[in-house]
Amino acid sequence: MKTPVTALARGDLKLIVRDSTLVMAVFGPLAITILLFFLPSIEALILIKFGFDPGPFRLFIVSFLSLIPGMLFAMIYGFIVLDERDEEVIDFISITPLRKEGYLTYKLIMPMLLSAGFFLFIIYATSLVRLNPIPAMGIAIMVAIETAIGTLFLVAFSENKVEGLAFSKVLGIMYLAIPLVFFWNSSWHWISAFLPPFWIAKAFIHSQTSSIWIWGDLVLGTAVHLVILQYFLQVFLRKQ
Repeated sequence: MKTPVTALARGDLKLIVRDSTLVMAVFGPLAITILLFFLPSIEALILIKFGFDPGPFRLFIVSFLSLIPGMLFAMIYGFIVLDERDEEVIDFISITPLRKEGYLTYKLIMPMLLSAGFFLFIIYATSLVRLNPIPAMGIAIMVAIETAIGTLFLVAFSENKVEGLAFSKVLGIMYLAIPLVFFWNSSWHWISAFLPPFWIAKAFIHSQTSSIWIWGDLVLGTAVHLVILQYFLQVFLRKQ
């Protein structure tokens, strides 16, 4: 028997397969995971060839790249929602038992689960950085919420996929918070605290020093993520 979730998942798959941009985005998380598996070899090669040791930058590289799958999943599901809105699929679903609420819940939960799963897989399968389970789960929750934020951002402000592609580039700007946290050795880097990835970068850094401040990163970071998620959700619902 076909369940609503199964039907929606099949519809997602059909939309992805027929769109080359989405197909490439699907392989993005896999490519990043493979790249991180070979990161130690790449570091050794750079050291031999150029005499430069990239080892001290490993934490930054891992924290930055581990968030990219979430951004890609946000883009994929944002584009799917835009496609289905153009084709009036959402209007059809609104008169079924699933209703718009169930549809939106699925479209947010799926990318959240995928991004959190990929994050934890990258951290523990590659073993490139040391991250205890509780902080890892806390960061994974922020990664998941961040993906939902990205999905809602695209569908709330884009009228079609062309605009969605432009807004997806704008979405990438918030990840500038990560290099600011790592490399701007000044209290001025706190001006980017309103950007969700800021708190994930902070949590990564404090996790490596067993600092008690990591709990502040997780609590405040999750709160910031939820406030922004709620704002974009309200914008989307008003437009609907």
